[in-house]
Amino acid sequence: MTVLLFAIQLALSIAVPWGIVRFDLSRLSGERLDRSWNRVTFLMSVVVFGPLCIPFHFIKTRRSLWGVLLGAFWMIAALAVIAIVGAGLESVL
Repeated sequence: MTVLLFAIQLALSIAVPWGIVRFDLSRLSGERLDRSWNRVTFLMSVVVFGPLCIPFHFIKTRRSLWGVLLGAFWMIAALAVIAIVGAGLESVL
């Protein structure tokens, strides 16, 4: 049971940041999109760093205090989603 919960949380720690960054990439245009990671670097950073890659994405594309704040907000949101789903699954299983 513990292995199943760990696997689900591991998958969520990849899927949630991937979704957040992909959503942001779809909204970027021009210069900001040029500053974003290429496909391989994006996938590698999401898999290796999980939610911690989110602030780096926003800082890299925005290059401002607003990027820092957006990155911190979305990272906290991602961690909250992962924790809530993990706790919910733990109580069910």
